[in-house]
Amino acid sequence: MKNQFIAIIFLISFTLVSCDMNEDKVMTNESMNAECPVADESGLIQVAPGLSARVLKKGFGRAAVAGDYADTNVWLWLYDESAENKHGMFIWESDNVFQFQLGAGQVIKGWDLGVPCMLEGETRELIVAGDLAYGPLGRGEIPPNATLIFTIELLKLTSPD
Repeated sequence: MKNQFIAIIFLISFTLVSCDMNEDKVMTNESMNAECPVADESGLIQVAPGLSARVLKKGFGRAAVAGDYADTNVWLWLYDESAENKHGMFIWESDNVFQFQLGAGQVIKGWDLGVPCMLEGETRELIVAGDLAYGPLGRGEIPPNATLIFTIELLKLTSPD
């Protein structure tokens, strides 16, 4: 009985501490990593030169790290400064869950840099300069050196272990 009482007190204390956290900051060991860039006042995250991000929907799970397998839904547009929300011509969407391993070079450099630190359940918009995307060759409907906008919904992370 005494052990149950202590467990209940611990659970209540933990819940009260958790509720006191700022709603905008989801605290996990991975998301507190100093290497994860923070959004500015407008919500824009400067991930790297030529790569910015904006969180469209907050996540709830752990943060993505190199080596993880990421299950995603993806939408792709050409970047157009004059278009509404900068979304130019729509190019592609994943019909099924698109899985890749972070940091393994299976996707464009902009994804390997922009998906780490995303939380499971998060939807993020990445604006990727041409040199971090398909470069001078382009690909299919994507012209050479095109800046792209990806909307990435991170459904699930699986560690490689």
